[in-house]
Parts: sequence; C-alpha cells; structure tokens
Amino acid sequence: MWITRSKTDEAERLLAIQQEAFACDLRKYEDYDTSPVNEPIDRLRTKINTFYHYTIWQDSNIIGGIDIRDLGNGKYRLNRIFLLQEYQNKGLGTQIINRVESEFPQAVEWYLDTPHLNNRNRHFYEKLGYQQIGEHRLSDKLILIDYKKTINK
Repeated sequence: MWITRSKTDEAERLLAIQQEAFACDLRKYEDYDTSPVNEPIDRLRTKINTFYHYTIWQDSNIIGGIDIRDLGNGKYRLNRIFLLQEYQNKGLGTQIINRVESEFPQAVEWYLDTPHLNNRNRHFYEKLGYQQIGEHRLSDKLILIDYKKTINK
C-alpha cells in the first residue's frame, strides 16, 4: 500500500470509491445535502487542486482517498478518509493515518468528525489518540462527534 498526492485524472475513480464507501451512511442518515455520495465531480477536482488530497494505492489500483485541510497555526483537519470495503478492517486505516500524519511534522493538533452511531469509526479514532471534544447536528438523523488529537512534541 502506498499514498500519493491525488491528480485530477484520478477524480472519477476516487469519486466512485467515495460513493461506495459512504452509501450505507446515506441510507442510514438520509443526509442528501451533505453526503460525500452526492459530491459533484467538479467539487472533488477543486479539492484535489486546492487542498492536501491523497490517493491510496494497492497493487497499482486506487483503493481509497484522504482529504486533509490546513487550518493554520499547526492545526489540521482530517476532512475525509475512504477505502473500498474489501480493504477495510485489515489494519490499513491505522497505517494510512500514521503515514499521512507523518507528512505534517509541523502539526500540533488534528481534528476530525464522524457520525455518532458509527461505533467502529469512533473506536478506531480513539485508538489512534483522538479525543471527543463535542458534537454538532447536521440533520434530524445525523449528529457528528467532533474529535481532536494533540501532538506532544
């Protein structure tokens, strides 16, 4: 498995994987306006050109992506991470997060959010040192738990 900066010609494949990865959440939360499933391809291309967007590879195949935002002053946001279902629950997520975080040695804080009902994600992020700092509601069905990880230097 390796990670490279995303290129706009990878956007269609990345979007297809993102749609597959978040389809279950869309059915559960019915968050049609905010779901990554409904992201237009042009918006993803803009993210690739504007932010830190990475493509995750396995055996020369794109298997996922990760979107990082620089919030300034050593603060970063893991905006989105997605993997094809067959690569989930194999320890790749931990490797990916650790590798991406290591790309930002200047980071002092990392932020992210995940759905309140997604216990698997919540356990995963907490295992990696993220601590719950709050929550915010996106819709009647979707509450996101906010997390923060402080890097001790």
